Amino acid sequence: MKPLSLLALCATLAVPSHGALIITGVFDGPLPGGDPKGVELFATSAVPDLSNFALGVANNGGGTDGVETILPSQPLAAGSFFFVATEDTDFASWFGIAPDHVGGNGINHNGDDAIELFFDATGSFAGDEAVIDVFGDINTDGTGTAWDTVDGWSYRNNGVLANGGTFDASNWTFSGPNAWDGDDNFDGGSDNGTNLTATPPFPTGTFQIPEPTSTLLGAISLGLLCFLRRRP
Repeated sequence: MKPLSLLALCATLAVPSHGALIITGVFDGPLPGGDPKGVELFATSAVPDLSNFALGVANNGGGTDGVETILPSQPLAAGSFFFVATEDTDFASWFGIAPDHVGGNGINHNGDDAIELFFDATGSFAGDEAVIDVFGDINTDGTGTAWDTVDGWSYRNNGVLANGGTFDASNWTFSGPNAWDGDDNFDGGSDNGTNLTATPPFPTGTFQIPEPTSTLLGAISLGLLCFLRRRP
């Protein structure tokens, strides 16, 4: 085979797809103002620049609102989580860590709103961006649906990758609406509850992509061997 062909193959395998970032969690907290509100994102492969990605909230089933908050210009390593919240004070009080990005109203949802993740290779978000992942149905008010996350949370099941804009509730686990009602107060206190004392707690940073099976690894090795033995 030609050396250039192998180099091209390696380069192709090394370049992350626009599906390298996915939504793994959505939360609508019980603290005053419904805080903390936001999403957990996960890098399925290395992301050179997060500013090629953006989020938007489709409020009350009224269809897409488009891009509302663009992520910051920074890399994200494969296997890393990234939190986007409306604010940082209540988020830190609830989760014990600071959010990675404060999106303000750009990620302000009420638990019954769909959330879209966009990708634009140019980072301009001038209308050519694509929806690569979505939580919920942008044309449906989530109240009373399986994905109703009012005063609670939703979390992506392990191994489920970007959906390209078509949501399937069976790929998610839900706390149920109003699961966090009353969890803002703990042990007689006021607004002192945290995710650790909540019932059930948001499963922070637990999403995983299962390791390939030995059968799959064997098939990949065999395919690569056949490729390397090809002649021009």
